[in-house]
Amino acid sequence: MRNYHVALDVSLLAEGLRIGQEYGFRSLEELARTGIFLQSAVYEVGSLRTIPGGVTFALHNPPLRMGAFSKLALRWDDQPIPPEDCTVRPAASAEPVRFSEVQRSSPVVFPTGGRIEFTTHVPPPGWGSHTVRLDLRSLAIPPPVWFRLTDHVRSGRASVE
Repeated sequence: MRNYHVALDVSLLAEGLRIGQEYGFRSLEELARTGIFLQSAVYEVGSLRTIPGGVTFALHNPPLRMGAFSKLALRWDDQPIPPEDCTVRPAASAEPVRFSEVQRSSPVVFPTGGRIEFTTHVPPPGWGSHTVRLDLRSLAIPPPVWFRLTDHVRSGRASVE
């Protein structure tokens, strides 16, 4: 079974309750529908694959969250991965960028609707599903956002362009 989660910090829950009280709970229903759509539209299903020395996966940046990110962090099966062992390559970039190089003065930009490929060095993954958590800090839009996916790792690179 696969799980995909896009989440914000607890302030989103408080804001949701305020919206429900102020505008009615139908507004929350539409907000939830939007969240479910984003969950299914962001992760490129089947892109979690082995590569020499690690794994790769891809996301599609939805039109609602474009922009520059000043910090990225990755966890593999609840274990933090050092930033120097992770890279990101937005669709428009020819070369991947190490997470350790991403900072406020040198952010990474995810174009709207573009494919974003992530790689990380991890020991060879065992059989079964694995969980990846990606933390993102936007330059312009607090709070930090995180995305979590659980999927089976496939062998080799995807042939998706």
